[in-house]
Amino acid sequence: MRSSIFIAATLLALTINAQGTLQFRANDPFAFCTQGQDLPDPCWKPLPPYTGGAAWTYTGTCDPPNEYGRLWTGDDYRALSQYQAICAMAGKSGAWTGETPPDLVPFKH
Repeated sequence: MRSSIFIAATLLALTINAQGTLQFRANDPFAFCTQGQDLPDPCWKPLPPYTGGAAWTYTGTCDPPNEYGRLWTGDDYRALSQYQAICAMAGKSGAWTGETPPDLVPFKH
């Protein structure tokens, strides 16, 4: 009985870790969910949390929607997928109260 509980707990922890680890912004969900990818020309950007869930919009720099823009990379698609999966779980985002922007604490990410 105890071994089955241990195995179930281990599997649950591994599942949560696999689904909850960000590959972007140094695994900082606040910076990622409020600012998106750290790129000079991102394909998408997060919308304010009051719009509900993990809402996002195209920036117009990529194809699609801009047929003359750069193509989406694998990282662009992965980041958007992680944004939709992880940031939607937050429900709403609190306000940043630090003296410097959240993507600079404790280092730029």
